[in-house]
Amino acid sequence: MKRKKTHWYLFTITSLMYISFGLLTSVIGVIIDRFQIQYDVSLQIAALLPFAFYLSYGLLSIPFGMTMDRISARFVLLLGMILMTVGSFLFYFSSNYLIVIFMIFLTGAGVTAIQTAGNPFIRVLDAPKRYTANLTIIIGIGALGYAISPILLPLIEAGGLSWNTVYLIFGVINTILLFLLIIAKFPEIILSEKEKIQYSVILKLLKNPLIITYALGIFLYVGAEVGTSSYIITFMGKIHGVGVNESLWEKGTFLASAFPSISALVVALFWLFQAIGRLIIGPMMKYFKPRKIFIIHSVLTWIVLLITIFCRKEAALIGFALVGYFTCASFTSIFSATIQSFDKNHGAISGILCTAIVGGAFLGFLVGFFGDLINLQIAMLINVLAFFYVFTLAIWGKGKLDFV
Repeated sequence: MKRKKTHWYLFTITSLMYISFGLLTSVIGVIIDRFQIQYDVSLQIAALLPFAFYLSYGLLSIPFGMTMDRISARFVLLLGMILMTVGSFLFYFSSNYLIVIFMIFLTGAGVTAIQTAGNPFIRVLDAPKRYTANLTIIIGIGALGYAISPILLPLIEAGGLSWNTVYLIFGVINTILLFLLIIAKFPEIILSEKEKIQYSVILKLLKNPLIITYALGIFLYVGAEVGTSSYIITFMGKIHGVGVNESLWEKGTFLASAFPSISALVVALFWLFQAIGRLIIGPMMKYFKPRKIFIIHSVLTWIVLLITIFCRKEAALIGFALVGYFTCASFTSIFSATIQSFDKNHGAISGILCTAIVGGAFLGFLVGFFGDLINLQIAMLINVLAFFYVFTLAIWGKGKLDFV
């Protein structure tokens, strides 16, 4: 039997695109306080940044999926890179906060397009039996963007540049990737019927209680993840008085230059620990039931976050990083438990679950709204409650997660 050709060039470009959208995603948690100060707006207005970014998932996941079916994955990937590129450049050159918020939505739309088309596209880059492994590898590589972005911004500021220069850098990176994608030769992609997204099928699936329950789990999990990671720097500043340029190390030292902001470092560790956690629990699932791993990690997520919100400064810094690790099992467990509960319509189910990522828009905004209205510590309890629902889903959810 002839071995399927491995498209290494496209495999590499796809990995780099995942790193790029990781950069755009996690930087939001670092720029909220800068945005609030520069444009002299309330925390409620600043909370529109994650709202605008994640709103694109709810509005565009299914339309992008259908466009991929009807036209091609190449078209959606190119569209995604164009949106990320244009959004990044216009963000840097914008002087009005409303335009900046719209540019965040535009980059979010690009990220949504890349994820919607990228996951199934990876399947045709190598032998089908290596799809799961390749997808895991690319997602793991993409996690580098999540970890690098929060550290990159304070380094730019330490060099005397404005914080929004980070988007100029993103624009340049995306321009290069867009060019590399344009000249790439794409393999032919033929989707099976069960991989195609159809509105009639989606409407039927939305009547299924299991899908509603688990889609709500995705909605609340992503919402709590965004509502936590996006406000770490603001929380440490308002509650513990930790400045954006406060470092763990003495000024003039190499570590102080490399990590000029302890809060930004914690945001980076939040995402890095999450990525490491996924690499750890993968092999663990060969020896322990996935549901047990899900239960343990989900209960520790909301307990550690609850303690972190009300503990002292040093413990809070450690706690936020640990919350990042304990979230490692939730999204993949909810997603796979839903998919494995059905024998068909996996594409449509995936579209519904991806649309539920819009939870990052609403819960993130609510944390900012109530943080202004009442107190940020109290507002962060919204995330605790959302993570608690995920924990109850781990215990009592009917989705098929364990297989012999």
